[in-house]
Amino acid sequence: MTSSDNSIQLERIRSLATREGADIGFQEDLSPLWDPLEIGGLTLPNRVAIQPLEAADADVEGAPTRHTLGRYLKYAEGCAGLIWFEACSVDFPQARTHESMLMIKEGNLEKFKRLVERVKERSHSNLAEAGFSGAAPFVLQLSHGGRFRKERSADSPVIANRIPELDEAGGISDGMGRVISDEELEELRGAYLEASSLAYRAGFDAVDVKACHGYLLNELLASFTREGRYGGEALMNRSRFLLETISDIIDETDIAVTSRMSAYDGVPYPYGFGVSREHSDGLPDFDASEPIKVIREMLRRGVELVNISIGNPYVCPFVSRPFATAEMGGGTEHPIRGVERHFKVVDELKQAMPQMFFIGSGYSWLRNYSLNAAAHNIQSGSVDVAGWGRLAIANPGFPLEAYRKGTISPKKVCTACSACIKLLRSETRVGCVVHDEKARHRFQKMRVQSPD
Repeated sequence: MTSSDNSIQLERIRSLATREGADIGFQEDLSPLWDPLEIGGLTLPNRVAIQPLEAADADVEGAPTRHTLGRYLKYAEGCAGLIWFEACSVDFPQARTHESMLMIKEGNLEKFKRLVERVKERSHSNLAEAGFSGAAPFVLQLSHGGRFRKERSADSPVIANRIPELDEAGGISDGMGRVISDEELEELRGAYLEASSLAYRAGFDAVDVKACHGYLLNELLASFTREGRYGGEALMNRSRFLLETISDIIDETDIAVTSRMSAYDGVPYPYGFGVSREHSDGLPDFDASEPIKVIREMLRRGVELVNISIGNPYVCPFVSRPFATAEMGGGTEHPIRGVERHFKVVDELKQAMPQMFFIGSGYSWLRNYSLNAAAHNIQSGSVDVAGWGRLAIANPGFPLEAYRKGTISPKKVCTACSACIKLLRSETRVGCVVHDEKARHRFQKMRVQSPD
């Protein structure tokens, strides 16, 4: 694609945004993406981040496999300035979502060490060859699956709160699952601390105390109807687990701490975080007041970077990941309005807390023009780093391609078809069904075996 072609196409997507009433800016100059960034003791060679997206390729013990290594080597070859490793379960009963999910523990630490060593070596050499200085920091996302655990019994999944709408949407009927006790939560904090110590020994630069997308810690933030020390109307109680866990890790380990956090659940009060308490038809309005308070408290405790997402995939998956179709859970808005929502949420938080560094999400639906939107957002001060998940699955080399050519090929972008998400939900090894023949074969096989 020539510079002239790119300009013409940019005008088309600008026109689409205007027609749909989406306030999104695009700029041709991608140079803001290639500026380095100092965050505490970490240096990002550029402002492009690979977002965490599970790929269901761990072994039965939770260790990374050759498939895991292969994926992250491709991300490293793409020269992203930050690689945020996917959800990795802490070693705690019923925390792992499924049997192909990563889980770090003493027994598989050496395999994590080898993974990090190989990927860091590749990242450093490829960044240097491209002309960037330094190495990309690696973040390991630590997770408790909460209501996403596949097993269904009287004892599983473990949830933070009974939420009729979410229980029904997630297939948790009467007699299934249980609310985690305050005592178990206090024990769980120790599992996060242990996993953080192991992550440091494995060579990761930071850990993410995951609090997004309806998983346990995100659900605790919205546990208005829960009783005890970790629920109720008081934000201090609902944020207690997240903040105290962060403090434990900062106080007792040498690893940096961050969080990927859903600042807006899209679920009506009293079951959603970051939502207006006023009734509205459709999605509730965003209310930044509580997310701002939680992030300010993170900053006070020593967190310097947060990774913002939105939405709950049980009831509004199109909010987290704008789709090409409504197939993955409804939604009547044009996807570009969903992209705009992502951008506006992180911009409001950034303007309220300019001293905190923010990573923003929601770019992949914009395809090759997501780079132009990201450059605009960074240039305008709406966000510090832009993150991609689905586009990285489709084209892991996109950052280097954009750096060298000023754009990326429209022939190898995420089409927002949602097939990679369907592979993950079926616990089938994830890949891009559009661009990867082997992934397409796995998808077709999965459809035959599970036609529903």
